[in-house]
Amino acid sequence: MSTRTRLAVTLVGMALSGSSLACQCGWLIPWPPTDPLCAEAPFSPPALELEESDLMGTWEAHYRSRVDTLILKGDGSFKQVYRDPTAWDYVYETGWNQWWLERFADGRVRLHLQGARYYISGITTGELDGFTYPGPKRDPDSRGNPGALRWLFYDPFAHEHLEMLRELVLTVRVDSGREVLLHHMSYSSDEGFGLTGCQDRHFRRIDGP
Repeated sequence: MSTRTRLAVTLVGMALSGSSLACQCGWLIPWPPTDPLCAEAPFSPPALELEESDLMGTWEAHYRSRVDTLILKGDGSFKQVYRDPTAWDYVYETGWNQWWLERFADGRVRLHLQGARYYISGITTGELDGFTYPGPKRDPDSRGNPGALRWLFYDPFAHEHLEMLRELVLTVRVDSGREVLLHHMSYSSDEGFGLTGCQDRHFRRIDGP
């Protein structure tokens, strides 16, 4: 057998061994289990009888170690407190700002929170207050400029884009157990509904009024 033939046989053998190993590793590496709550997406609209008083109380969303808290009061005021212990104990707290509900003919309900921020994607995105940067280098910040660029968030339930300028907009939904959830908008239309980790996209009520 010539040297060239031996080399060809060796390379083929290595390729087959690599394929076999990759196949075995695929069986050995477990896929993350599907979160039961994520499997229920996209959930359902709330009852038509939903009233503002049904949303009163304290709500929390957890983005790993970061905690986003909303306190909704019956007089139409709310407070947001966001804490990130991984960023030098960063804290953002609003005053008692206004909140209100927007209702649609198809049963959808949106919660508007004036002055609240979209922190699920991190501090940088939250502090932009719904604006974006005009260039690929993300400089300068466009918030103070006339005609500043506005970021278009995505509603995965309505399949439409919307602005959230100096406000946070959440979709009111219920899960299969009829628990009310406050669902985040997506940062882009590419996110979709994940099979894992989707619970950080909701605020859950932890305390009543």
